Amino acid sequence: MRLKDVSVTWRLAVALAIPLVALAGLAFVEINTTFTAYQHARHLNIVSADLGVIGDFVHALQAERAEAVGVLASKGSEHRQELEAARNDAAPSLTKMDQVLADIREEGDPVLLRHEQELEAVLARLPEMRSSTDGLSASPTDVFVYYTDLVHRLMNVSREFSLAAGAKGVVGKMMAYNLLMNAKEVAGQERNLGHAFISDGKFDEAHYFDFVAMFGSQKSLIDQYLELLPDEDREHYRQSLHTPDSDAVEAIRSKMMVGGLAADLSALDTREWLERSARRIERLKELENETLATIVVDAQKMADDEYHHLLRVAGMTGSVLTFACFFAISLSMTVVRPLRRLTRTMNDLAAGRVDVDLIQSESKDEIGQMGRAVAEYIELAKARMLKERQEQEEAERLKRAAEIEAERERAERAAEIAFAVDQLATGLDALSSGEIGFRLSEPFAPSLDPLRTSFNGSMERLCGVMSTIRTSTGQLHGGSQELQLAANDLARRTERQAAALEEAAASITEITTAMSSSTQQAVEAGHLVREATVTAHKSGTVVSDTVKAMHHIEQSSGQIGQIISVIDEIAFQTNLLALNAGVEAARAGESGRGFAVVAQEVRELAQRSANAAREIKALITRSASEVEAGVRLVRETGDTLRGIEEYVAKINERVSAIVAAAQQQSAALNEISQAVSQMDQVTQQNAAMVEEASAATSIVATEADRLNDQIALFKLPTNDFRRREREAA
Repeated sequence: MRLKDVSVTWRLAVALAIPLVALAGLAFVEINTTFTAYQHARHLNIVSADLGVIGDFVHALQAERAEAVGVLASKGSEHRQELEAARNDAAPSLTKMDQVLADIREEGDPVLLRHEQELEAVLARLPEMRSSTDGLSASPTDVFVYYTDLVHRLMNVSREFSLAAGAKGVVGKMMAYNLLMNAKEVAGQERNLGHAFISDGKFDEAHYFDFVAMFGSQKSLIDQYLELLPDEDREHYRQSLHTPDSDAVEAIRSKMMVGGLAADLSALDTREWLERSARRIERLKELENETLATIVVDAQKMADDEYHHLLRVAGMTGSVLTFACFFAISLSMTVVRPLRRLTRTMNDLAAGRVDVDLIQSESKDEIGQMGRAVAEYIELAKARMLKERQEQEEAERLKRAAEIEAERERAERAAEIAFAVDQLATGLDALSSGEIGFRLSEPFAPSLDPLRTSFNGSMERLCGVMSTIRTSTGQLHGGSQELQLAANDLARRTERQAAALEEAAASITEITTAMSSSTQQAVEAGHLVREATVTAHKSGTVVSDTVKAMHHIEQSSGQIGQIISVIDEIAFQTNLLALNAGVEAARAGESGRGFAVVAQEVRELAQRSANAAREIKALITRSASEVEAGVRLVRETGDTLRGIEEYVAKINERVSAIVAAAQQQSAALNEISQAVSQMDQVTQQNAAMVEEASAATSIVATEADRLNDQIALFKLPTNDFRRREREAA
């Protein structure tokens, strides 16, 4: 496309748009840069608030760790209330941690996200660890390790969050804040270990060197913290760290270190160590909050500065763009607007319209010259258009005369149509009133007379049809009355038959019910007989087992008799030995007197054993005779039960046969009852159908009467009238 093919308006617009677009682009870049810096400053405010939440949560967890270890160390007898208070202090920070973690995820830093995921995994175990602490099922070491790990992960997240979101002038203070938080954590661990050592009165070799290293760690972290602070604030914070409590903790630590690993710590005061260390940690927390407050102030100042810079850039950009737009509008008013008016005038002239406003042609430029030329052309066009308008008016006059003549002819035609319509309306009124013998006798215009002939023919045919319908409805009325009488008679007979079948069905149903009850009772009797048979069989088995047990008892009695015989022989031999011992003791004289007494006692004991053995043998003999009598009675009982079992088996066969016959009779009665019920249903359906047929016949008769009444509304002509009509036609 060539440049001259483009309109002047577009060329001017492009010429003005290029510098405007360039200016707008530069303004956009500057505003976007300033706005990005402002957003980053606002983000620093959010990060500062999140760091405060993390710091408060760490401090609350450190207090909760100390109290939880105290509860477990005392087996739940101490620190219960302090632990509950520490958890209440941690609750607000724990609630805010969800938003903090969401802000961390929004940051998008990979290292920070990894630390955040690890923190979430450890934080999810906090309810379980609290429950274990309350139930005293966790060890103090496990609780201390868990809380310490959780605190370290929180501090790692705080450090990475500060590095990811920090800005020049603020990131140093953020890192100092994290270093102070680490120093406070080491101080808390030192407090717990020192408390444990002083309570035991000696150092634990496994944690001694950890305790020694904690002092150096605190000093190193605090020195780094002070180095990262601005020069004007460093001396103030250094003096704030030196308090009487910190000096007291340092003095107690020095006393503990005097004797080394073998030092005796029993003379130190545990309560003083805890209170001084706690106040020192609280002072570190105050400095931590103060440092965070300066970070918040710096971030807010950065945000305010960026915001004011953004307003200045936006104001300057708006002023420049406003001036450029004003210049473009002025140029449009002096060049583009006259060109557009001239273009609209030329388009109107091209469309044949000459009643347009003349162009103001006072200007000396090219547009003024074009306006004067167009004004001269308008004068010539007006003269030509006047001549054409006169010729058009003459043509219009001739056209109106032709239209008047045509209008007259249309009026005559309308009068003829109106007459025909009036006549047809009269005939239709007569038809609506039932006079189907009416005829149109006055002829219409030649072109409309076929309508009159068709109307008269239609009325003639309608008279014939109505006569035929009247005859047919009379016959239909008579037939429907006869059919209604027959249907009523059939309905009464069907109803009587249905009632008889219903009574028969009820009787058979009662018999079936009684037979079913008898069958059920017979089945139950069969079950009882079978159970009796099984019971009798079990009784025979029990009797057989009883007989076997009696035989075993009899055999055991014989074995006991043999054992008693052996005991009797042992008693005899013991008595004999006791006699020999007495003889030998008598020979021994005075020295064997004690042995003779023992021999006498042994002989008496052997005598008593022999007497007891004889008594037991007599009892066993009587028991054996009684067991034999019991075995005989049990055998007779078994024979009797076997006879009962045989009779019960025969009764079971007879009852089974009765049950089978009763079930067959019940099944047959059920089939008969179903058949009668089906006959009853069919009869009832037939009766219902007869009633419906009777009702339908009655409806047909009623409709036939109504049809006769409707046909009677039509007035049929006589035969003489029809003949005259045919002759007239």
